[in-house]
Amino acid sequence: MSITMFLKELESDKALCREMKNTTARVNLRDVSRFSGYCERNHFIDLGAATQKLGEAKLKEIKKRNGVRGTGEIKADKIKDKNDLEVLKPFTREEVTTWVDLLSQPKSVVDEIMSSGLVSDSMNSWDMLSFEQMGEICGKCALSWDKGRGCVATLMPGDSPLPEIARKAGLQFIADIPKHAEEKTVFDGSKAKELLADIPKLRAAVEKEGKQMANRLKGVIERLESAAKVCAENNVKFYFSS
Repeated sequence: MSITMFLKELESDKALCREMKNTTARVNLRDVSRFSGYCERNHFIDLGAATQKLGEAKLKEIKKRNGVRGTGEIKADKIKDKNDLEVLKPFTREEVTTWVDLLSQPKSVVDEIMSSGLVSDSMNSWDMLSFEQMGEICGKCALSWDKGRGCVATLMPGDSPLPEIARKAGLQFIADIPKHAEEKTVFDGSKAKELLADIPKLRAAVEKEGKQMANRLKGVIERLESAAKVCAENNVKFYFSS
């Protein structure tokens, strides 16, 4: 089991994701009867029925133009050409989902839904982004310590020799990282400064274990240093988890 390091990014106004993560964008309802008019819809096209009515040649042309394969039912959003969508409209059925897009609803409706007791799940605005979009934002964020990839990442495997080496060197905080991970203890920016000050000592201790061990633990130390630096400079809380 690996040990991961997390930042309490939502407590910092420097986190570029903060507003999005604090904004509920979609909710799932246990019962849609009361709010079905606000629920998202999926649309499906019966290619078989369309072929019978329009002919194989016409459907082949439409499918080729839109890069569609198959002969069964497909989601309507696979048809990119608006004119083709109109042609296929008679063969399209609508399905009411259990999800509501809150961002497209007036505040009165949002308040009614959120207080209804029917919400079983939710997604914030950050959840709605693609991995590419998330990566672009994280790459610009001051709290992104994992080489621009974000503020949470695997620090080291659970069986890493680093804690024991730190223990022998008298670096108790680093030695106790597995314990901190088990307890999920939260530390503040001042502790990050102490950790950052211990990194040179840790490097020296690891180098005494030999070149092979130094190479093995190089990435772990770099990640620990990077995270500590970000937390110290921005006074951000952090914790470990396994």
